[in-house]
Amino acid sequence: SQLNVVYANYGDRKLLMDVFSPIDGKQNRPAVVVVHGGGWLNGDKTKFRALTIALAEHGYVTAAIEYRLGEEAHFPAAIHDCNAAVRYLKAHSKRLGIDPNRIGAVGGSAGGHLVGLMASGFKDPQLQGNGGNAKQSSKLKAAIVMAGPLQMVTGSVAEKSRNQPTQSNSNRWLGKTVDEAPDLYRLADAYEYIDKDCPPILFMVGEFDNPPRNQPSRDRLNALSIRTGINIYKDGKHGCWNQLPWFKEMVADMDTFFQETL
Repeated sequence: SQLNVVYANYGDRKLLMDVFSPIDGKQNRPAVVVVHGGGWLNGDKTKFRALTIALAEHGYVTAAIEYRLGEEAHFPAAIHDCNAAVRYLKAHSKRLGIDPNRIGAVGGSAGGHLVGLMASGFKDPQLQGNGGNAKQSSKLKAAIVMAGPLQMVTGSVAEKSRNQPTQSNSNRWLGKTVDEAPDLYRLADAYEYIDKDCPPILFMVGEFDNPPRNQPSRDRLNALSIRTGINIYKDGKHGCWNQLPWFKEMVADMDTFFQETL
């Protein structure tokens, strides 16, 4: 493992990732970026460390990333960081033993939203930022979204922004309500970006964590003949991916999906 690797610089601000590699030293491995949750306002890169290590044990080079949270910098800072992490892995693929054409991502909750936006919004330069390695593309080969909302202009995030403005995380993260800044919310809306170039996206969610949440995104992916699906975990609540007994089953399912798509 290599902890606290600097993957992006914005002036004096250095963004860090923890990289875990399988111990057999093989080259040209698939890689997975792991994006933690916390409502876009909380959490850190150690929050999904168990998952990051477990995927490395299945043969992936994994990178658990920090990203700028809402109290430090409003959106689009966080997605700039996520995309910079992919570009960094591609730029340093040889040293890290990664096949630069086989990079996926997995995220939970707010991290799931960010992974969805990485997957679908990679063509928009406004989502790239200037964190470094600009010659690389941030395009993913596959993505897994665990209980993160892909929609921002519509759906539950927009409703909360409008109807419970003081409780809304998106209002704090974007700095505005959906009605004050519809274009900013559209920029953050992974569903709106889904087109024929979007990679496969698998959705994972606990039984008690609103499985219908991203049905519009699945419908759009299906209409474009892009591989998608939803795995629903019995008795699971929000965050079940970090808890036993769900953790092991979910890691196994991630491995199956990434083996087939990366």
